[in-house]
Amino acid sequence: MANTITLGGSIAWSQAYNGFRSFTIGSGNEPAISSANIILQSLISPPFSWNWNRSKATFTTVVGQQDYTQGVNLFGFIEKASFAIPQATITNTALSAGVATYTANNNFQVGDLVTVVGTTNGSGIFNGKNLQIATASSTQFTVLNSGSTAGSAADTGVATVGTTTELSETETILGTGSEPGQPVRISAQVDDNAGNITFRLQPAPDRVYSVEVIFQKRIPQLINSTSSTWAPIPDHYSYIYQWGFLALMYAYNSDPRWAQANQKFVSNLLGAAEGLSEEQKNIFQSAWLNSITEQQFRGLEAQQGVERRQV
Repeated sequence: MANTITLGGSIAWSQAYNGFRSFTIGSGNEPAISSANIILQSLISPPFSWNWNRSKATFTTVVGQQDYTQGVNLFGFIEKASFAIPQATITNTALSAGVATYTANNNFQVGDLVTVVGTTNGSGIFNGKNLQIATASSTQFTVLNSGSTAGSAADTGVATVGTTTELSETETILGTGSEPGQPVRISAQVDDNAGNITFRLQPAPDRVYSVEVIFQKRIPQLINSTSSTWAPIPDHYSYIYQWGFLALMYAYNSDPRWAQANQKFVSNLLGAAEGLSEEQKNIFQSAWLNSITEQQFRGLEAQQGVERRQV
């Protein structure tokens, strides 16, 4: 998605509503830079989740191990997570004396119910649903099969045990625990600020699972000049941030029109946001209103200071 609109373009647009006052005072180009970053950080922070800002990380668990450090650049916060027993790719099949043998690197256990699809040896007699595993090793597993004998042959296919299960609880932090079981909770336990995130599971995995973490990314870089774009926010969301920026510029100049611009910003933002509860919307509106009111007061104080110096 395109990110071509610059802060300079937003400044030019908002100046037309503010008597062409300067919003880039001094070498720091303030208050434009900080105001733009306030808008940017507000959009790319909880509770907001965007399909254009979504990514994922995957890792494989070890029995009894609770923490997993992954290189996840620009990790922001977890949206969803799930786990499943890794699928096995079949490379050979054989059927003799009522026992079907599958050659495949796997993490299956005796008693698991396995579904096999895609095999061709023996005209598909090795395919089946919810077949109970009789024996299992890291390279082979067997099931009972009353079909005709089929000689050992190279084969293809996929074996699946279980289903993908959502990790229902996402926490900020989890305690240390060695109790084994299917994971229920996950946290982004440690961020080393070098692109490495340590995910913690609880309970500690009782077997090998493949875990997928879907997350929202953090801002890659704050706006630092008037030539900076509003990335990662796509251009087609400019109808949101332009009104937010104008509201802050109105507030800086103690212009009562800030309330109207702010209403447009908030309504556009909440209308575009995905999956927010009414409680989350109310909390954001309250926090944002407090923030912009403080911005207005700071602008008024600055203006009064200039007037006093001119007396």
